[in-house]
Amino acid sequence: MCGILGTWGRYDTALINKAAASISHRGPDAHGVYTDGEITLIHHRLSILDLSEKGNQPYQFMHLTLTYNGEIYNFQDIRQELVTEGYHFNSSSDTEVLIKAFHKWGVDAVQKFTGMFAFAIYDKSDHSIYVFRDRMGVKPLYYTTDNGFAFASELKAIMPLMTNKDIDGAAVTEYFRFGYISREKTIFSHAKKLLPGHYLHYRNGTADIKCYWDVNEQFRKPAPVLTTVEWQEELHKKLIDACTIRMVSDVPVGIFLSGGIDSSLVTAILRKHYGNIETFTIGFRNEQFNEAPYAEKIARQLDTKHTSYILEIEQAYEAMENFYDVYDEPFADSSGVPTTIISALAAKAGIKVVLSANGGDELFAGYPHYVSTLNYYNRFMQIPAALRKLMALGSKTLFNSSALKNLYFKNAEHRASVVDELLRQNTPGAFYNSFLANQSRLEVSRLLTTGTDDQRSDTLVHADMNGLMAYDMQHYLPDDLLVKMDRATMHNSIEGREPLLDHRLVELAAQMPLDLKLHNGESKWILKEILHQYLPGDLFMRPKMGFSIPIFHWFIHKMDDLFHEYIKPETIAQTGVLNTGEVMHEFKKYEWYKKHHKEYNIEKMWRILSFVMWHKKWMAQS
Repeated sequence: MCGILGTWGRYDTALINKAAASISHRGPDAHGVYTDGEITLIHHRLSILDLSEKGNQPYQFMHLTLTYNGEIYNFQDIRQELVTEGYHFNSSSDTEVLIKAFHKWGVDAVQKFTGMFAFAIYDKSDHSIYVFRDRMGVKPLYYTTDNGFAFASELKAIMPLMTNKDIDGAAVTEYFRFGYISREKTIFSHAKKLLPGHYLHYRNGTADIKCYWDVNEQFRKPAPVLTTVEWQEELHKKLIDACTIRMVSDVPVGIFLSGGIDSSLVTAILRKHYGNIETFTIGFRNEQFNEAPYAEKIARQLDTKHTSYILEIEQAYEAMENFYDVYDEPFADSSGVPTTIISALAAKAGIKVVLSANGGDELFAGYPHYVSTLNYYNRFMQIPAALRKLMALGSKTLFNSSALKNLYFKNAEHRASVVDELLRQNTPGAFYNSFLANQSRLEVSRLLTTGTDDQRSDTLVHADMNGLMAYDMQHYLPDDLLVKMDRATMHNSIEGREPLLDHRLVELAAQMPLDLKLHNGESKWILKEILHQYLPGDLFMRPKMGFSIPIFHWFIHKMDDLFHEYIKPETIAQTGVLNTGEVMHEFKKYEWYKKHHKEYNIEKMWRILSFVMWHKKWMAQS
């Protein structure tokens, strides 16, 4: 795992060095630079495989130069295939395998890779650069064509190279509605993310982007005819392979164990099929959010070397203050705080690679809102369109009334705007977006002085639960969960791996009959059947908690010092995006709920605070 950076253009050397320094934490073990005229490739190395200098980058072979972030887990098999083709190897690293595979097969080489990666190859023979991102988006890749061409592992590394930092109105709207910015968008109009499963070919000043793998296509494939037992056996084999192949490492490996189905299954499989492992859990004093006791029971049952840590409010406050040292664009997933702290804990224990279990909910219908979304959609569609339109008009009128604006009880203003939006949706995709949003379009339009519709797709490939899962695999998974995991681990110079996102496992799960995932109302049914082979059911058969934090409790007892520091008319106005009067009204509402000990939609205030903190860190100073 590493940090990569590349530029093509007349960039100032001092700016390139500043950009490279901003991601040095991703690879503290070695630093390399390659230049050829206006082209610069930079690599910060975190040594995981072949710890010798032979694995350093940028790596050159013939007319090709590579800078690479990630792991190709099946590199030994590819290496053997290349040997039969006459290639020779000087190292034991996957880096050398990757560049020689590209030399042999060109862009088709990526189809052979099982792993997570973001890499760039400069081909001197035709004076072009190829940039690739892995199928599920485990590894990040940002780029800009503003003032030339530049790409990097994090947005902060291309910021110094951009001459235009205009905020994207659709992106800021999406942030306030969903808490993150998805797909190719970033907070800046002139910076983009390379989508998962895509590659970019840059030549003669033009960036040509192509898709080589699409998760939607996996759901379209006809399912093999298998019995329930055969599906279970096939999935079990894929799980074992996906987990064990990710233990390939020349450094210590650990597992983040939450005590939920997914991480418990990964831990159980590796304990049986790999050997001794270390597990790490983070918990909270608030029992409503604390999964640590469940994780500890599973760790004892599996006999792992376990570390459990209770996050105190004082440490959480410090991490929240430094939130935008880790993140470089607006990001409102507050569980990034404990994820960063548990990553630091693992690093302190000498761990350089950690396995997580993201993807289980999206692959096996684990989120309760999948069922509730479809139920509500069907109910709303039973209302005649003309009546829905009339009801929406009434809800909007109510939302805009001054009386409701000053009525805090039961958050009535927010509820009226949500009803208005849901009544206006006519497709499952649009309804799903509105159902997920923390704030309605009406609320966001009032909150922002600029901005447009969030422009998230309102269509699903499948207007059913499979469609919702595939949709999350293209939005929430890569742009929230995997961003959180990547930044938290790399901030602490450790590598995060995702066994449940092995593309072979994803392809199998996409074709699996839905009733094996959601069986008689029970989510993740087939995963639980497999987990029963490793653990007693009473250790994991419990209601889903999810990895969330007691953020409202934290703010009302300690952290609203941050509100008083940042939520001021002058700091709000400096953003150039937020409506000062509306923000101060929302802050007044929060204060009322806190005073009367009422539960409040704290996510709304947290997103405002988080945006202002981001702006002060990354925009006001520049």
